[in-house]
Amino acid sequence: MIKNFWLKNKQILIPIITLIGLLGLWQIYVMIAKPPKFLLPSPADILETIREFGSGWYKHMEFTISATLLGFIAAIIFGVLAAIGIIWSDTIDAAITPILVVLQVVPKVAFAPLLFIWFGIGKHTIVIVTFLVAFFPIVVNMSLGLTQIEPELIMLTRCYHMSRFKVLMKIRLPNAIPHFFSGIKVASTLAVIGAIIGEFVGSNVGLGYLVIIANNNLNTSLAMASILIISVFGMILYYLMVVIERFCMPWEEPKPTFRKKDESIC
Repeated sequence: MIKNFWLKNKQILIPIITLIGLLGLWQIYVMIAKPPKFLLPSPADILETIREFGSGWYKHMEFTISATLLGFIAAIIFGVLAAIGIIWSDTIDAAITPILVVLQVVPKVAFAPLLFIWFGIGKHTIVIVTFLVAFFPIVVNMSLGLTQIEPELIMLTRCYHMSRFKVLMKIRLPNAIPHFFSGIKVASTLAVIGAIIGEFVGSNVGLGYLVIIANNNLNTSLAMASILIISVFGMILYYLMVVIERFCMPWEEPKPTFRKKDESIC
């Protein structure tokens, strides 16, 4: 029973065990080396900071989580629509693709201040930053999935005189599901980064704002506590996408993240 549970959930359990092991090594190092707290607090110090801050975390967590989710959901919706538009029309492809490339190339940290000048300071601008950061991988992966169709299958649809819309709904969209999940898994982590970038630049609330304030005051424990909560939230969001992917595609076997199972590293 334990073996079956491990085999079924090892993709989630292994990162958790690895994280716990790294935190243990960190605690041991701090206990032995005893660096100043403002340079490197121990995990125990960080947990104590989290406890002392108490209910003060709630408004900052709520702000960051809501901004992340709103931007992420918007990126999914518009990313899928943009991908469909790109494969549907050469004109839309020619109009959208250069803009997407430019938006991806421009560093979001450099672009974010302009967004706050144009749209004002507030959660809505942070959502826009989050959207822009998370949008690109969804469009790219979805477009790839919509176009990577077996030529024989396309010929078969022509034999049956299927309309372009029916081909999209019956052939292209189902074929794009694996690519869609690949895109949103990448975008889920980028969405967290986008929200934090927005809070760095123009916010007086949120976990990113706490990191800036803590760094300015040399309160390393608070900064690392905020970073820890951000990391945990990012992991939860990513693995939530993994669970949804597994639920929507139960026939797909879980694959190693970086290499195939039968590959060896030389």
